[in-house]
Amino acid sequence: MRSTAEDLLLWKQIINKRTKSGMSVSEWCKNNEISKGKYHYWNHKISEKQNPDNEMTFAEITPILSNADEALTNSDKSNHFQIFIKNIKVTVPSNFNQTSLAGLMKVLQEL
Repeated sequence: MRSTAEDLLLWKQIINKRTKSGMSVSEWCKNNEISKGKYHYWNHKISEKQNPDNEMTFAEITPILSNADEALTNSDKSNHFQIFIKNIKVTVPSNFNQTSLAGLMKVLQEL
């Protein structure tokens, strides 16, 4: 029987393989006959070990705006809202594009 430390090392390698494959978690898990629940469980465990104080981390995202978007960005910001997912804070403007937000959420869930 393996220890938790051995399991963590094994799953870290598995998760790195999935990341390098470029596949989505769903696709990779299906191809490798691993349940998504188990994958996400170990991904969470590894994240906790790498960030033990549950410290919030930030990633800079540079938007590409059209002239129309820039005008809207300079408008009232009081209707913006924030989403926190896996220690990532995303500020979403009130005039957000639902398709873009859905794509961003999918990417963030796979981190």
